[in-house]
Amino acid sequence: MLVRVWAFVSSTPLGALAALSLPRGFGLLGTCVAIAAAGLVGAALATLATRRGDAAPGRGAHVARGASAGLAALPALLAAALQLGPPAWAWLGLACTALALALWRASRASTQAPGAAGLIASALLVPVVSAGVAVCIAIAHGMLSAPSPEPDEALRTAALDIDSRVTLQAESRCGSRVAEVVVLTAFGAAPRLDADGETLWFEARAEDGRFQIQRRARSGKVVCWTCAEPGNNRRPGPHPRGSGVLFDTDRYASWQRPADTEVMLASGRGDEGPRHPARRLTYSPGPDDHALYDPGGAGLLWSRGGSGRFEVQRASILGGHGGLILSEPITLFRGRASWVVPLAWSPDGRTLVAGFGHPFAPLTGVQLDPATGDVRRIEAGLLEGSVSFSADGRVMARATTRAERAGRLVPSTLGNVIARWPGRSAPRAAGTEVLLGDPTGVLAALELDELASWGAPTGLSLLEGARGFVLGQRGAAGERIVRVALACAE
Repeated sequence: MLVRVWAFVSSTPLGALAALSLPRGFGLLGTCVAIAAAGLVGAALATLATRRGDAAPGRGAHVARGASAGLAALPALLAAALQLGPPAWAWLGLACTALALALWRASRASTQAPGAAGLIASALLVPVVSAGVAVCIAIAHGMLSAPSPEPDEALRTAALDIDSRVTLQAESRCGSRVAEVVVLTAFGAAPRLDADGETLWFEARAEDGRFQIQRRARSGKVVCWTCAEPGNNRRPGPHPRGSGVLFDTDRYASWQRPADTEVMLASGRGDEGPRHPARRLTYSPGPDDHALYDPGGAGLLWSRGGSGRFEVQRASILGGHGGLILSEPITLFRGRASWVVPLAWSPDGRTLVAGFGHPFAPLTGVQLDPATGDVRRIEAGLLEGSVSFSADGRVMARATTRAERAGRLVPSTLGNVIARWPGRSAPRAAGTEVLLGDPTGVLAALELDELASWGAPTGLSLLEGARGFVLGQRGAAGERIVRVALACAE
């Protein structure tokens, strides 16, 4: 009797995994039914293994140990919920195969029966070992399941068209020395300047502890833009010429999809806050975040954690029936086993910068030219939002930092796994270095003095004419956003 009870309990995760395998799921009631059904099937298989096996002493103990293989579905269930590795049905097939093989071996075992300690050890060891196997499967799936994306001809044409319409500015006559530092806010992170070059968007925790999008007007007044909306709302991406602002939210996450984030669009005008709720743009399960407008402002690019890997995707924003929808997305860059996020796209459309690695340490960058397909590697040290371009795309600024020891020890091939955990903290890093120059050449380091040691960067946005920049920093004293003016010739 105890063998059947244990087989019932250890097989229940297979039911939850089966519920996730369907495109629309079962719902809470259907999931409970699936869990109970899986338990009954497991108990029936254990009974069959006990009765049809050889008449060896301790057969029930062998079957009970074999039934513990059903717990291998726990890591598979978590991987399916996080959209990690192969599809949920593949995880279900692997877990069912492991249980069937374990019960078959138990029915044929002729060794001494395990005692209570052996049964407990098996129950504890199976999830641990299967979790390691699941991580290896997820890494291999990300590395081997898809080729690199081919250059998109429509995107190449659009990049050349944008480049032909961007007005060139006078060459910057600013040096590498900081002339003035003004603290804009003593809190907040991920700063981005609006199209007017003065209005500042950033994220900060509200009174209830949730992350919210904040807007600082030219007058210095700060308004919480999303406090009336649910969830954590993070990483603003203002329109390059208009009034919209993109951000990502976890308001649609559930127990079935704990890592689900979606991209939202809110109106950006007015100092009193938005007049209408933000509109949802993405609907796929799994992470959709770190969104930026493309240079023309007609579409967006973002990081999508689907199909077992992270990808940088781009889609156009279309209107229809009073709402907004996205066109069929195209993949610009695949992270494979690493986490990958877009960092910036130059206003002339010729330079797209993405970062890859894992969230516990600064990222390695890649610099892509959509018009020619050229790819250049940028050494590690980048963080989210740490790249910015001048209005004509001829000047690029990068804020870099150094990873602390713990972050350096984690291999980048785990990025695809780590980045899916909800509520993960910011990377541990120290120091700030800002480099400025031509995107096609070698960037020069600025003389930052006190700024260099205050903390790590959380975001960077160039001022008009590359005469300075807005910099977010996080250090031992907390967070802040400063406006930095460079020493420039008149």
